[in-house]
Formats: sequence, C-alpha cells, structure tokens
Amino acid sequence: MSSDATLMELFEQAGAIITNSHFVYSSGRHSSVYVNKDALYLRPELISSLCERMGQPYDPEQIDVVVGPTIGAVILSQWTAYHLTRRKPSGEILAVFAEKGSDGVDKQFFFGRGYDKFVKGNNVLVVEDILTTGGSARQTIEAVRRYGGNVIGLSVLCNRGNVGPEQVGGVPIHALVELPLQTYTAEECPFCREGVPVNTELGKGRAFLAKQQAVDAQKL
Repeated sequence: MSSDATLMELFEQAGAIITNSHFVYSSGRHSSVYVNKDALYLRPELISSLCERMGQPYDPEQIDVVVGPTIGAVILSQWTAYHLTRRKPSGEILAVFAEKGSDGVDKQFFFGRGYDKFVKGNNVLVVEDILTTGGSARQTIEAVRRYGGNVIGLSVLCNRGNVGPEQVGGVPIHALVELPLQTYTAEECPFCREGVPVNTELGKGRAFLAKQQAVDAQKL
C-alpha cells in the first residue's frame, strides 16, 4: 500500500485507518475503508513530523507561501511553512488558506482576509490532507492561479484515490502515503445493495442518509 511502512504504521497507530465498515466520503463515493484525518489532527507532535516530511522534497528557497484549503489543511499549511522556514537560510515562508464561497452561485475557493496579496506573484506550495477525487486540491490550485500565484507542487498526507497530476491542473503530486482504495458511486455501491448500515460517525454518512430520506419522502 505504501513504500514507507513506517508511515503506514504511524497512521494505523493513530487510528487514522479504519476498515470493515460502510463509509461515505466527501466526494459522495462509498468504500469499506476510511482514512480518519481527524485522528491525526489530535496529535500536534505527529502532525508536525508529518508536515516536515511533506515539505522535504521542496527547496525552501523556491517557495514563498504554503496554501491549504479549509478546514484541516489550514493546520498542514502552518506546520509545513514552519518546517520549510527552518531550512531556509533567511526569510520566512508564509502560510495562508483558501476558503469556500458560501454564495449559492459562486462556491469557488477564494482568498479573503487580505491573503490574496500574499499569493499574487509568489511561488506557492499547495498542501492537502486526503485526495479522493482531488476536487478540493484542484479548486485550491485554480484559486491560486486565479489570484496570480505560481503553483510549484501539491503535497498531501494521503492519496487514497490514485489521483494523478492531470486531475489537479497538471501539478506534480507528492504523497506521504499512497493508499489506492476501491470506491463506488452510490448507485453501484455493493454495500448499499447488501443493506450494510452506513457509518454515521465518520465521513459523510449522516448527510447521505438524510438526503436519501428526503428523496424517499418526495416519492410518497
């Protein structure tokens, strides 16, 4: 699953890899395996160590800003920028985050709080926790480019969707853990067909069931 067994062991010890259940991801796809990034965020020392590894492949002299999408990747951007700055002879690498628009028409990621001026004209490393379809990472990369930044790479904790550069705007991907998983749409999900209960404690199972109930109610 991963070329680095030590990293996989760290994920497992933290309770970040859970199997044998029926999960619904943020992307809407279903699987029997879940990577619980929130279990990692509980442990600052572990996250710090992982972010140091996330920044290792990059030359700090070539990076001005680290960007992550809200919410979890805000933490990753902070720690990764911190460790990159420690390797830089002088100067500081900044950490900012992209937010999702709440407008019903425009839900693109954007840079508020004055962060846009730190993106424009600068070299940016984008960080993300989990890649399933690459949607959030791609939208963050698009936002950086839209605001005039130059994306030099995408560094992630775990690539569980076998996502390639072509799915995130042609940006090279560095993943600490490669964990290709079998996932399904709701329509093709074998667990749904077999009546396996949806996990409502992790992932988006609760929202999925609520949506299904609303659809069923409309049919009555």
